Amino acid sequence: MRYKNLIDMHTHSDNSPDGSHSVTFICESAERRGLRGLALTDHCECEEYAARRFDISVRNSYFESVKAQSIYSGRLIIMAGVELGQPSQNPEAASGVLSQYDFDFVLASLHNLAGQKDFYYMDYKKSEPREILGLYFSELYELAAGCDYDVLAHLDYPLRYITGRDGIQVDLREYYDKIDRVLRAVIERGKGIEVNTSGYRHPLGRSMPGEEIVRRYHELGGVYITTGSDAHTGADVGRGLAAGMDIIYAAGFRHTALYKKRSPILIPIESDTNP
Repeated sequence: MRYKNLIDMHTHSDNSPDGSHSVTFICESAERRGLRGLALTDHCECEEYAARRFDISVRNSYFESVKAQSIYSGRLIIMAGVELGQPSQNPEAASGVLSQYDFDFVLASLHNLAGQKDFYYMDYKKSEPREILGLYFSELYELAAGCDYDVLAHLDYPLRYITGRDGIQVDLREYYDKIDRVLRAVIERGKGIEVNTSGYRHPLGRSMPGEEIVRRYHELGGVYITTGSDAHTGADVGRGLAAGMDIIYAAGFRHTALYKKRSPILIPIESDTNP
C-alpha cells in the first residue's frame, strides 16, 4: 500500500558520532521525500557520556532541532529527540540529559551489554550468539522496566550482526518468554516499541523486530508503535517506512504514534488503497 502521513521517528544528524549530514540536510531530505514529519534522535551513549563528550553533541542536536522546528513550521513536523543508549548502565547521565532539555521524544536502545563493546564489533563466529542473546534480552528487560523513555528501539538489534552480517541463523522462539517479559514491561508502563526499517538496507532483510514480535506486542495489548529508518545520512531518511507500515498494519494496528513534549499522539494509518 501507499501510505499517507509517513513519519520517520528515528534519524541521526552529524551530531551523532556516526552521522554524516547536518540537521538541515536531514530535514530537507525528509521534505523532498514527502514525509509528514521526523524526529531527530541523535545518539547519547550513556555509559560513555563523559568520555565521549555527549554533553556537547546532545546540546547541539537539541538546539539545532528546535531551530529547525521554526524554519520548517507548516511544512514538516519536526520533533526534538534523543536516542539514549544503555540508560540502565549510567542512570545518572540519562536522568541528567532528560532534565536539561525539553525533548519531544526519547528512544531507548541497548547497543552493548554492560562492560562489553557494541554488538557491531563482536565476532559471533568466535563467540556463543545464543548466550549473548539471552543476556541481551535480560538486560533489555531491566531497561524497559526501569528507565525513562518513550519508545524502545530495534528490539532484536543484535540480529543485525549475528544473522545479517555473520550469517548465523537464530530461532527466536527460544527467547519468547524473555521477549514477552520485555513487551509486557513496555505495555504496563504506557511506552511503545519501534519498527526499525534499517534492516531492509542490510543483509538482515527485514525490520527490527520482525512481524511476529510486532504481532505479539499487539496481542498483549500494545498501543504505541512508531516507524524509524535509523538513517545516518540524508539518503536513508524515510527508507523502508512503507514496508514497516505494512508490518504494523498486518499485525492489527490501525494507528502509529508521534510524540510532542513526550506525549504520544495517535495518527490513523491511511493509504491510497484503504477502503
